[in-house]
Amino acid sequence: MRQPRFDAAPLPSDLRADAVFVNLEGDYSYLSDGYYRSMEAEHEGSRPLPTCEEALDAYVVPLALAKAKAAGIPTPEWEIANDTSTTIRPPLIAYPVNPFQDEGQVITDVAGLAEGIKSLTMTGKYAVVCQRMPPDSRVDTLRLVLGRCTKPEFKQLAEQLWQTFHLPLARVKVIVTESQYLFSAIAPLPEDELTLGEQAFVKEAGLWRA
Repeated sequence: MRQPRFDAAPLPSDLRADAVFVNLEGDYSYLSDGYYRSMEAEHEGSRPLPTCEEALDAYVVPLALAKAKAAGIPTPEWEIANDTSTTIRPPLIAYPVNPFQDEGQVITDVAGLAEGIKSLTMTGKYAVVCQRMPPDSRVDTLRLVLGRCTKPEFKQLAEQLWQTFHLPLARVKVIVTESQYLFSAIAPLPEDELTLGEQAFVKEAGLWRA
């Protein structure tokens, strides 16, 4: 199977340029205000960050994993299933692939696997993405603002994710091992939930809206 390609224009050199629209809504899911703002910018001939296509792809876990891997970002071993026949055994983190749920679930043992998969697949109606968690690993959440993060140890990864996904605001799940950070999934980070430190990143970029 060939590695999928994700051809996208690089980030603009000047985020404040007239032809660039940095969408700071933070939630870019389909039919949200953030989605429509990017759509409007595209219709007006501006370059939105993110584009509607980038926004939709980022929140679909299998697509996001493939895009991260293609960009050289480490990802965990993963597969799609709709029942407990998954070959990935606990500990694992599983994400639903359906229009009604988006929260992932860490499943630590075989005893909790059947119930966890049943819940996430809505009793087998939808698929689930299972990701292997290496021994002694943990799941951390990065809050990314224009490719920056308040946790210094994730500086390089934050920049890579910004260059790859073009989401100005995002929550990113990362599996942390002793030797590396494995990209896991992306979720919205609404602008009104930014901390003062995160707001400072926006101000430093000259994009703060009073």
